[in-house]
Amino acid sequence: MADTELTSAFVLHARPFKETSLIVELFTEDFGRVNVLAKGVRGNRKNSNRALLQPFQPLKVSWIGRGELKTLKQLEPDGFAHRLQGIASLSALYLNELLLRLFIQWDPHLDIFHLYKTSLKHLHSGDKPNLILREFELELLDVLGYAIDWQHDIYGDAIEEGMTYAFVPEQGFIPQLQAPADSWLAQGATILAVANHQWQLSGAPALARKVCRMNIDQLLNGKELNSRKLLQQTLAMQS
Repeated sequence: MADTELTSAFVLHARPFKETSLIVELFTEDFGRVNVLAKGVRGNRKNSNRALLQPFQPLKVSWIGRGELKTLKQLEPDGFAHRLQGIASLSALYLNELLLRLFIQWDPHLDIFHLYKTSLKHLHSGDKPNLILREFELELLDVLGYAIDWQHDIYGDAIEEGMTYAFVPEQGFIPQLQAPADSWLAQGATILAVANHQWQLSGAPALARKVCRMNIDQLLNGKELNSRKLLQQTLAMQS
């Protein structure tokens, strides 16, 4: 791919390259994750591109080059930056790290791009970060082929409100009577609440967080997410 038209994008991460440049990890609407070299954007206060190459800034970008690392050609804002602070900022950084760790390059996911864009808007608006993250995690696992069946157990039987279940990563929910003695348990009514996105039901957000984390940790092969760790530490300090 030698040249591209402008495509919508966000910066996921950037790192210095040589004395004046950056290697920028982009999440794009049309191409998925893309690495580009942004030349001459460091150390030059007159370079307007440096200010744009920040997380949570909607962008339009294009690039040139035939190698794996493309060269940034055109860059312009595509709306106002989302000025996130505190828990909202840490939550958005967690979304960025999920995309960096779980998506390969040049693998577009239009639904996830638009969900990411919407999630940033909700975080900017002050909506509950924990619910925004749960919705994103659930959709992300679905796209990656690790969707969780919240309506049936591993035998295909419908989840019943009055029953208790255990969750087995990469398999699903199993009735308590068939589960190992030390299994982590959940009530059927809470499981069905997550299935219907009824986050107002006590225990539903916590259950979704626990189950999503189990599956995400499997995909990460035990590797720690720095943003998640920092987010948890910050929440613990505020509680």
